[in-house]
Amino acid sequence: MQGSTAVVIAIAITFTIMVGCVRSNERAGPFEETQDVDTDRDLSGYFAGLNGTFVLLDAASGRYVRHNADRADARFAPCSTFKIPNTAILLESGTARDSAHTLAYDSSFNEPTHWARDFDLQSAFKASAMWYYRQMALRLGLESERRFLEQFGYGNADVSGGLLVPFWIDGSLRISPNEQVAFLRAFYEERLGLSERTTRLTKEIMLAEETPGWRLSAKTGACQPDGEETSNWYVGYVEKNANVYYFAIQLGAPDYGRAYDERIPITKRILVDLGILD
Repeated sequence: MQGSTAVVIAIAITFTIMVGCVRSNERAGPFEETQDVDTDRDLSGYFAGLNGTFVLLDAASGRYVRHNADRADARFAPCSTFKIPNTAILLESGTARDSAHTLAYDSSFNEPTHWARDFDLQSAFKASAMWYYRQMALRLGLESERRFLEQFGYGNADVSGGLLVPFWIDGSLRISPNEQVAFLRAFYEERLGLSERTTRLTKEIMLAEETPGWRLSAKTGACQPDGEETSNWYVGYVEKNANVYYFAIQLGAPDYGRAYDERIPITKRILVDLGILD
């Protein structure tokens, strides 16, 4: 009996290791959109000493600019960038009435000081308050989350990690930078099967910066699934001169530090140098 038990345990351990290896190396399928890639743009100077990728799509021309194209197909935990589709899901399902839908903070959540307060949907998005979105996801239910993600074609649409450590952080849900850009475009162009109201409210919540010449809408994300590097994101789009530019940056690192600190500055420097921001 003891020998049989040892064999079962050994098989379980081997299976766990195999699953972990598949997860950490998971790649999206071939990117299906017809692609016109701007091969004259060398972005490597922005990434010296960093392991990362950048994807930009100019919607008007259909041209892509990429750094580290192979990594752009690899899937990572979306971390708090998932708050973009999740905000739309909460609004569309009626789980959140509108952007002012408020939850009272419960001290038993034991959140850090900057999250230990009441939030509405808009302020929770801006502050990236995980407890708010976790509680709202509990109200909605994992099966509803999964159905929406399949409807959106969002990454692997895997919510199996549950909500103790939310599935968008624990590594079960995964999406590639190329898929982030494709999702953002489908969302912006209202091709996700959402109501006009949901799309409008989500766009309003996403707005990060605005000048007379352009509007930047975006979301950061950072997390570290067990056994993996940190995943550091900045994804969104810029509206300028009747055009839309969709972007996603993803940086991996053993710990939070330079990759976390520089995801937004690197993105903005690239967008300035490409003439999209000023």
